[in-house]
Amino acid sequence: MMRAATLSRGAAAALLTGALATLSAAPVGAQETRAAVDVSAGASYSTNPFLIRDRGRDTGAFATELAITPQVTFLDERNEATLLARYSRSDYLTRYSAAELYGVAAQARRAMTPTLNARADLSFDSSIIGQNGLGVVGVVDPTPGPDLGTPDIAVIGLNQRQNAIVAALGADWRVAPRDTLTGQVSINRISYGRESGALLSSRSTAATVGYSRALSERTSVGLQGSGTWIDYDRPGYSGHTYAPQATLTHQVNQQLNFTLGAGVIFVSSTTPAGTSNVTGFSGNFNGCRTAGRSTQCVRAYSDAQPTGLGDVSRRWGGAFDYSYRLRENDVLRASVDYSRLTATSDITLQAPRVEYLNASVAYERAVTRRLFAGASVGYRQASVSGLGTPSDTIFRLFLRTRLGDRR
Repeated sequence: MMRAATLSRGAAAALLTGALATLSAAPVGAQETRAAVDVSAGASYSTNPFLIRDRGRDTGAFATELAITPQVTFLDERNEATLLARYSRSDYLTRYSAAELYGVAAQARRAMTPTLNARADLSFDSSIIGQNGLGVVGVVDPTPGPDLGTPDIAVIGLNQRQNAIVAALGADWRVAPRDTLTGQVSINRISYGRESGALLSSRSTAATVGYSRALSERTSVGLQGSGTWIDYDRPGYSGHTYAPQATLTHQVNQQLNFTLGAGVIFVSSTTPAGTSNVTGFSGNFNGCRTAGRSTQCVRAYSDAQPTGLGDVSRRWGGAFDYSYRLRENDVLRASVDYSRLTATSDITLQAPRVEYLNASVAYERAVTRRLFAGASVGYRQASVSGLGTPSDTIFRLFLRTRLGDRR
């Protein structure tokens, strides 16, 4: 495990160097620079911090927690670039060794011409699968950034470190006043180190192309096609997916908007025993409402995901996120997230069905303009066919501050 961690930190350093070079090349004449460091510290009690499937012993533990997130953004009339690093550590007073999460991310946006916009995203993350960190606080962002990766719930509870490197490059081209073409390619590398046992490292390559037409200032319709090709490090394991969709984007009013996609997905999963092919519904929904002091966002999806056990599984899920600003800097936030994986092949070690539920409520109060104090309670549960339903309840007190730019 020590060698795997060393390799992970080496990959993070290499990626950080590349990200810095990318960012410095994009906004050379930046007119504005914003820099900030978010620091959070707290104490918690968790009944099962790694969702271990062990009914025979007590899994609860107290912990101290620290999270540091420095961020710098460069802006000018045509460019925006952000470099962000994150580090968090939980030190358990009993039963468990310290758990660390660390990573870096770079995002760049550039207006190449009045009709052509390009974007690039690069990230590295290393974490213990199933680790429960400090969590999300603050007001819900109705325009979240790109989803460059999702947790692999098929391997939750194994107390195993997972390293993920994701790179994505995309563009939007307005070919006519009402017509826009979009495209994106991405590469995702997942690894588990030398002591991963049955877990399989993988590399995924994905591509998406789309066309949309504006019917009015508030409504757009379109078509989109995507494909993903997965290669596992172990011979005999691979897979691919194809998903054509029709899309709709609509702004109901100034406070409410949503995007919708619906179509079909073709999934192929290959193991040494043969190939399994599955066809099903493909869809996604993202909607947000912002009204006065409150913000609510809903999302749902039906697609496919490669897992660390060698299967390309069908995936369904949904989430609801809510925040309410009690006063200018006092925020109450609640969220619930559910996801489910169903295996498409029956030869791997993966359970036929895995479900994951995560819910939390947090309250944050401003002590000063830069110092915030808060408390949260959360509940998680993983339901694995034939292997039980490990769960975790966590109570947390925390302090948070932002140094530098307050925006």
